[in-house]
Amino acid sequence: MVLAIALLGLLGGLFISGGSNLFRARERTATDVFWQVVQAARLQAVQEDTTVLLRFDEKKLRVIWNSAASTHELDWPGKNLEFLPVEQNDTILLGGQLAGTGRLVVVRFHADGGVDRFRAQLTDAAGQIIRLDLDPWTCAPVLHSAL
Repeated sequence: MVLAIALLGLLGGLFISGGSNLFRARERTATDVFWQVVQAARLQAVQEDTTVLLRFDEKKLRVIWNSAASTHELDWPGKNLEFLPVEQNDTILLGGQLAGTGRLVVVRFHADGGVDRFRAQLTDAAGQIIRLDLDPWTCAPVLHSAL
């Protein structure tokens, strides 16, 4: 009887310690934060029926989106975030990675749920450059097929 209780206690301890890892929040990446901000800015534009401006403060490493009625900010977990125009194909090879050189100061989210055409260039905490394209009508990621 004592042996059975001890085994149950041991198994319970294993399940509790293993299960706590499931509930532990993983560290948010720059990509996660970018998509969170895009959805929040889009939602604010639609709910307030107004234009919302999105910008990145390089000095404070914060992403800021605001309308005439409210302003929101979020800490940026990476090193940099740039908004690049889609029309220009101005890339350079930087440290073995393609990087865009043109910049947009702000991006506008519209009351109809759309956004100005742009692509994002994120530099994560490790210095890796990630380029993201989004659909201007749905603000969803644009997936490119691997050829």
